[in-house]
Amino acid sequence: MNKTNLNWKKKWLDDKSGYWYSAKVPIISWEYIVDTHYDLGTDCGFIGGLYFSKFDDDITRVTNKFYKTEEAAMVACEKHLINTAEKFNNWINCE
Repeated sequence: MNKTNLNWKKKWLDDKSGYWYSAKVPIISWEYIVDTHYDLGTDCGFIGGLYFSKFDDDITRVTNKFYKTEEAAMVACEKHLINTAEKFNNWINCE
């Protein structure tokens, strides 16, 4: 399993002052997020995270790393999804 069906979409704040990227995993109600790491400043890198349900108020980081580009953070989210799917498959099949 090397590929995901994550479809990244740019989402704008209501006042158009900023944006983030979102990719939903509808089968399990997850939503991956790539955004600026605001605690360090808007030019200090990007983080990859996810909401485990539509009721989550805060994202859970997929790694502790900061990424120089949005694309690198998206790749980290995709790797997280692939690794999670493989672990789940192994667990289901008692491997």
